[in-house]
Amino acid sequence: MSQITTPSIRRSGGALDVYTALLLAAFIVLSAGVVLVALKNIDHSTVKNQNGSIFKLVDKR
Repeated sequence: MSQITTPSIRRSGGALDVYTALLLAAFIVLSAGVVLVALKNIDHSTVKNQNGSIFKLVDKR
């Protein structure tokens, strides 16, 4: 039989390659950095009895 008559089966997904693993690692590191900066901003923007927030702007002292 020739290969023209055999149907080709295309699989969705595939094996995890090096580039996908590197992308996943970069995403995890970036997410951790965003969370750490947000937490630091909350601590920095807390003034007296007012709680800080992620989006609160802080004036220069």
